[in-house]
Amino acid sequence: LGELWRDMDHGGFSPAIASEVLRFNGKLFKQPGTLPLDKAQLALLIKAAKADWRHVEPAIFGTLLERALSPKDRHKLGAHYTPRAYVERLVLPTVIEPLRAEWNDAYGAAMVLDADDRHDEAVDTLRRFHHRLCTVRVLDPACGSGNFLYVTLEHLKRLEGEVLNLLHDLGESQGLLDLQGITVGPNQFLGLEINPRAARIAELVLWIGYLQWHFRTHGSINPPEPVLRDLKNIENRDALIACDGTRVLTGDDGKPLTRWDGLSYKP
Repeated sequence: LGELWRDMDHGGFSPAIASEVLRFNGKLFKQPGTLPLDKAQLALLIKAAKADWRHVEPAIFGTLLERALSPKDRHKLGAHYTPRAYVERLVLPTVIEPLRAEWNDAYGAAMVLDADDRHDEAVDTLRRFHHRLCTVRVLDPACGSGNFLYVTLEHLKRLEGEVLNLLHDLGESQGLLDLQGITVGPNQFLGLEINPRAARIAELVLWIGYLQWHFRTHGSINPPEPVLRDLKNIENRDALIACDGTRVLTGDDGKPLTRWDGLSYKP
């Protein structure tokens, strides 16, 4: 597995599986260290590998993280799974509905222009709105495992699909090829998260959601390489307080002072 992950980082032929692999890059395979597994653990890994993961809900990773935390840590971090209906109650009115209102205006304008035989202006109107979709930025300042960002990405991709379908209907199939590489993507979704594991999961969740949408839209066509990119869009830090460093408080005797955190004494 370590050899395979190294090959996935660079791309090309992988002796580990005697096959070509895509270049993934990003951060996921930069440290290809593997864990020692016993026979029972290997059996579980093989069983998981036989499952069909193509349509897995990315939000499940946040649930797994939540269950891995102790109740005390979970309470401290506020790490509680938010049902999708609750996520959409916030995402739709704050992000999607304002953009959809802009889309309705652009759609109406494009239809009027096309009806007046001003085809190029109609197409230009749609392209400008598509550029708007691909440049909007969304920030979750306490993103956890990225569930809110993922749901927002999915809704923006749906809206982008409507724009591209209309361009196709206006005969811009060739023009759509010019838009390759200009698309709603994970780079637009920014997050701050104090838990390092949750921050890494948030990045993963965004990429899984993006790649799932790619394959639903383009079938078996592989995404452009590198498949993953280190966008640095999820920062592992406190959303409220930033500091240059920490120092241990000492008493008059020069020894570190400690405090009780409910489990043990810590400096």
